[in-house]
Amino acid sequence: MKVLWFEVTTPSRYTGQGLVIGGWQDSLERIVRTCSDIELFIAFESQWPQEKKIIDGVIYLPLNVCYTKKEKKQAKTTWDVNATKLVPLMKEVVSEVEPDIIQVFGTEWPFGLIAKYTDIPVIVHIQGAMAPYNNALFPPGYNFLNVAKEIGWKHPKQILEAWKNYQFDLSRTAIDKQVWEAVSFYMGRTKWDEALSAVMHPGRKYFHVEEALRPQFTSGQFVWKAPKSQHVKLISTGCSNFWKGPDMLLKVAHLLTNLGIEFEWDVAGYMPESLRRMVEQKENYRFEDNHVHFLGYIQPDELAERLCASTMYVHTAYVENSPNSICEAQCMGVPIVSTNVGGISTLVKHAEQGFLVPANDPWQMAHAIIHLASDYDMMIHFSESSKLVAKQRHDDQHILAQLRHVYTTLLNFSHL
Repeated sequence: MKVLWFEVTTPSRYTGQGLVIGGWQDSLERIVRTCSDIELFIAFESQWPQEKKIIDGVIYLPLNVCYTKKEKKQAKTTWDVNATKLVPLMKEVVSEVEPDIIQVFGTEWPFGLIAKYTDIPVIVHIQGAMAPYNNALFPPGYNFLNVAKEIGWKHPKQILEAWKNYQFDLSRTAIDKQVWEAVSFYMGRTKWDEALSAVMHPGRKYFHVEEALRPQFTSGQFVWKAPKSQHVKLISTGCSNFWKGPDMLLKVAHLLTNLGIEFEWDVAGYMPESLRRMVEQKENYRFEDNHVHFLGYIQPDELAERLCASTMYVHTAYVENSPNSICEAQCMGVPIVSTNVGGISTLVKHAEQGFLVPANDPWQMAHAIIHLASDYDMMIHFSESSKLVAKQRHDDQHILAQLRHVYTTLLNFSHL
């Protein structure tokens, strides 16, 4: 069986640099590579010339996209330019490979448009979706004026550039909508993406396939142990945009500080300096003064060690599907406190594996953190329950069986 994937990032095995950006894709690839009866081709966009590679039987096919100066300028304002460039390259790859099945990661990129030009079954591995994400583009009380204020009114050219970037992000919704309309098959893993796909494409065929995770978090090498210290250690990952709730994080930290709670809050991953300043300016207090420390990008082993040394994992997002950060923490038994948005309630059962609170309710989240940190038995219960559920959910063989069922079903559709 020939399966062609269109990925949204460069596979880490292709670069050989060990830098993992699309961990969910790399992890699924690791599982599929074990199947001798699946010939896997992976295509991905590259904006500089790269060559085809074959590594351990997987064929990597870079889509070398070249832009003229005019196109580069246009591409800053609309996703249509990228789509126009990618579609012919995708058609060439499909013609060359002649796959039995095409799998696309995410509706938010133009790759799913290939469904318009082929009778080969195309299935989207759902990531998120631009319509609900843009619906939560700014937190309550924030808008583009906060962006302009952070830049400064004395810099109109920079403000104009930021406005163009804002409009560029909104234009992505049109591409997303086209993909939803073009593709009839979807695989997801939460009640949220199941419902979303039914609304975005009535009559679509939906398959449940769990998310593959990085082995550092599922192997059992790292296991959380309940802390004996009264000092609360919180950890979060990824606050790179407003969707992830950086303002919520700061509000919660400020409440804990004012209540005299002894705590530290580490945030792994990238947070733009401009976003940090914007939130601090709007809320009128600083992350640093409220015990929040930004770690930047860290390697998986270090992240696993920090998670296991924490009191709990805290997630402050306004919109999500199935954040791998929560799933990875659960696999190691880390108790969870999270906003109840998107597909998170599918992953975390409230009061069983963690506490779920409404989005933009820092008071409830602060209370949940204090309550959980003060109840040793509850932390142990959440930990054991999370490990049991997550390890079954993210078992490699379980995921492979689900994926094989999907592929077999799609082959039957193609033969009708």
